[in-house]
Amino acid sequence: MTGPFVIGCDVGSQGTNAALYDADGDLVASAYQGYDVSYPRPGWAEQDPQEWIRALHATIGRLVAQTPGGPSAVRALSFGSQLDGMVVCDANGRPRRPAMIWMDRRAEAQAAGLAARMPGAEFYGHVGANLDSSHAVFKAMWVRDEEPDVFAGAAHLLPPGSYVLLEASGVLAVDHSNASSLGLLDPRTRTWSTPVLDAAGIDRGLLPELAPATQAVGPVTERFAAATGLSPRTVVVAGCGDEMAATLGAGVFAPGEVCDVVGTAEPVCAASAEPREDPSMLVECHPHADPDAWLLENPGFVSGGNLRWWRDQLCPLEREAEARGEGDAYDLMTGPAAEVPPGADGLLFLPCMQGAMAPEWNGAARGVFFGLTLAHTRAHMTRALLEGSAFALRDILEAMRGAGLDVRRLTIVGGGAKGALWRQIKADVTGLPVRVPLDVETTAAGAAILAAVGSGVHPGIAEAVDAFVAYRPEEHVPDPERSEAYTAAYRRYRELYFALKPVFERP
Repeated sequence: MTGPFVIGCDVGSQGTNAALYDADGDLVASAYQGYDVSYPRPGWAEQDPQEWIRALHATIGRLVAQTPGGPSAVRALSFGSQLDGMVVCDANGRPRRPAMIWMDRRAEAQAAGLAARMPGAEFYGHVGANLDSSHAVFKAMWVRDEEPDVFAGAAHLLPPGSYVLLEASGVLAVDHSNASSLGLLDPRTRTWSTPVLDAAGIDRGLLPELAPATQAVGPVTERFAAATGLSPRTVVVAGCGDEMAATLGAGVFAPGEVCDVVGTAEPVCAASAEPREDPSMLVECHPHADPDAWLLENPGFVSGGNLRWWRDQLCPLEREAEARGEGDAYDLMTGPAAEVPPGADGLLFLPCMQGAMAPEWNGAARGVFFGLTLAHTRAHMTRALLEGSAFALRDILEAMRGAGLDVRRLTIVGGGAKGALWRQIKADVTGLPVRVPLDVETTAAGAAILAAVGSGVHPGIAEAVDAFVAYRPEEHVPDPERSEAYTAAYRRYRELYFALKPVFERP
């Protein structure tokens, strides 16, 4: 292998994965370092932003040591960073407090206060996002309201992606996708929304400069070069949010293509050639990593997390078998479920273990098995759990169609892409063909694509995707008979959810 090489960094909430690619898109090496999330109180979730930087130093350093041709052969690096976080920094870029990350829900009062001044539909119309405390603007408002001494010393309000960009390059900037996760960007114009800034009481001067995800912002700083072993001439490219990077790394940038990211949660993202509004507000509209595209996106219902809960709490025999080297526990769990007919003989599961993100956003909703009889087995319950996530996926796809998008195909990535039964269930439930990339961990690949485009290794997104992304030869196609059975089951799933909604909302 010869250079130039690029590095893509997936800066997640559980750890950082950095990957080294050559110009042909071949993976040369990867490195991972984990870190912890702190939960100081119920509903709070924090991280030390320097943990991200230490992980970047360590993982990139390991990659540089394995680079053919040495540090000078690495042309550029970029990032796919966790969305919806807030880092409050002083004038020198130092954090004033721990970062509040995407799962932090403490700012409910701030969201309710803004809703009293600007209805949710109006907020959505301005910024393409739901008026929900998960978005980072409300976390900044919480710091202002609850920690005024901290906020008084704030000079910069940064999403995690901007913080790592600042540390790597010394440049204060934010790409359009990370800016959109703040809940402050108009996705149509890709500029800050004055009406929402005014309603939130946030000074525009606290926000970083906007930049395309493919923009080269400058070389690495001397300090970052010394900590990683990179050449001081290595180019830093702005990067994007992790969902956008995962979608790009899956090759999803053409209109109508849908990326289903199946991890603990299941974000669903569809590429669009123009910004769109969903009348139901089930899906949000954000700029894509590709500067010429947008994403219709649902930030994700708990999906793989449900399956892991099922494994950990109710499948001890499978876990013991895995420990003895007798197979993967998930495969041992789902194997018998493949013998259960579509619809699980009338058994339904609502995948709302941490609230619902489909068929609507509802934090009060809870997981439910419905229709149990003495004839049902654990295999039925496993299949119902898999089908429940597929029904929620269909909810999201229907909302995308309601926004005027012609959805054509699913590309499934993440750990949940490994299960053939689940992939076929999704094809049958949605009526769409399903494909899987050769590499299902696509966030670092998407960041590397941006690094390659921003540094001139490839002339554009389409050319870089063509080089970096390949797919398994087999596609899952919908089976007409099973799809018909699922149409009836999906209708019953929706009836069940809305029948239980008053129960969910009782104190």
